[in-house]
Amino acid sequence: MVFNLATSQALRAVARTSVASRAQIMPSVIATPLSVRFLATPSSSSKPPPPSPSGSPASSKPAKAESTDDAQSQPQPQPPAEPELARKGSSLFDIDTSATPLASQLIEAEEAASRSDAGKGSTRAKAKTGARSMSSIERRRQNTVRILTGFVLIGAGLSAYKLGRPWESSAEAERFADSADAQTFVGRIKLRLNAMYDDYNKPLFEQLLPDPLPFPYSRPFTMVIDIDDLLVHSEWSREHGWRTAKRPGLDHFLGYLSQFYEIVLFTTQPFFTAGPIIEKLDPDRRFITYTLFRESCRTVDGKLVKDLNHLNRDLSKVVVVDTNPDSFHLHPENGILVKPWKGEREDRELIGLIPFFEAIGIYNIDDVRNTIKAYTGTHIPTEHARRTAAIRERELADNKARLERMGKFGSVFGRVSRSASAGLPADKTLYDLERERYLQAYLEEQKYWNENGDAIRKQAKDEQDRQIREMKINTWGFFTGGLKPQQPETPAQ
Repeated sequence: MVFNLATSQALRAVARTSVASRAQIMPSVIATPLSVRFLATPSSSSKPPPPSPSGSPASSKPAKAESTDDAQSQPQPQPPAEPELARKGSSLFDIDTSATPLASQLIEAEEAASRSDAGKGSTRAKAKTGARSMSSIERRRQNTVRILTGFVLIGAGLSAYKLGRPWESSAEAERFADSADAQTFVGRIKLRLNAMYDDYNKPLFEQLLPDPLPFPYSRPFTMVIDIDDLLVHSEWSREHGWRTAKRPGLDHFLGYLSQFYEIVLFTTQPFFTAGPIIEKLDPDRRFITYTLFRESCRTVDGKLVKDLNHLNRDLSKVVVVDTNPDSFHLHPENGILVKPWKGEREDRELIGLIPFFEAIGIYNIDDVRNTIKAYTGTHIPTEHARRTAAIRERELADNKARLERMGKFGSVFGRVSRSASAGLPADKTLYDLERERYLQAYLEEQKYWNENGDAIRKQAKDEQDRQIREMKINTWGFFTGGLKPQQPETPAQ
């Protein structure tokens, strides 16, 4: 046991001397970590012993005796003994940090050896450079990424070739004949990509409305109106939830102008949102001829636009009434901007617009775009009332002068003058007479629906139920291809 203890002491001394030789090269500030440096105290090995007085030789003689005794007991040279904690000047917090660099080097060597043993397929060149070995899962993932990248590059190349190929049909050649990029490979790629986006951005159908009905079932003009804050206003509250109110004068606006215009309700809302509101506005579908929703719009510069080119109507007879100027961004000459309604009870905007649209229908304007342009920058109800009053005064003055001229020849042509003046009163114009005629027709229609509306609705409901019953197919009809014949009921005995 003594031999084993001596052997361990010798090995520790050799390791300590080799580390000490390396530590002497580095400064003490670097060799000792900060976390250890402030705890370390001068050890007995580094601190020189206090000088002994020269006149005390007895203190040196015992030391010489001890060294001679040790040399006799152990013939090999013994390294300096490890400092003990009980010596003077030492502390419990003394930490020997001289072996720290060597320990870190040993740990790194062991980790490198373990990594080299784990990666059997790694080469010695990678071990020297310090590259990390890859597992089978990582290697499989890397191969998969490379294969997918190759497929993507091949697909991109094929797509570019297909987009940049020469025009294969005369329709494509005619469509891009005016473009300067039609003759280059990159230009054809650009044109085809823009055409794909444009086709995707177009409305759902090329023609949003069917062909106009023949006379007298059709109307000479078409009015495209929105629903949000123009005809109705919706708001939400915690007490009542969503509530929708009709703008003052809405029923008269739709009912009266439906005699002149084919009313198309074109909204940017989807069908499931605007459909129930439209059913409440016109449950009998007497005024609103067609309805178009969000899928019929297109996007231009990030704006939802109502493209009138797909409306299948003559644009010289189309009027767009909206609260948002972006809606008629492509056709500003056909649009009339109306102030949005936020629920005010005293609003009279729709009532004020009726004479303007009525005049277009009565005078049968050839191109409504010229009329709308004449009112650009003005409040149409106010400006139209002013112009109409001036025209009416001039026409009444002309009627009065004509009657006076005809009155001079009353003695000679009395009968003719009376018959000519009987059809045109002196205090009314042709516009007034036409207006009274259309107003009378509107009142008669309202009276008819008030008296017979319930019966007409009941008849329509019965017809709808009958069609639904005929559309139902029972199990017998599904397998035989027809409805099962009903057996006549036998009278009870």
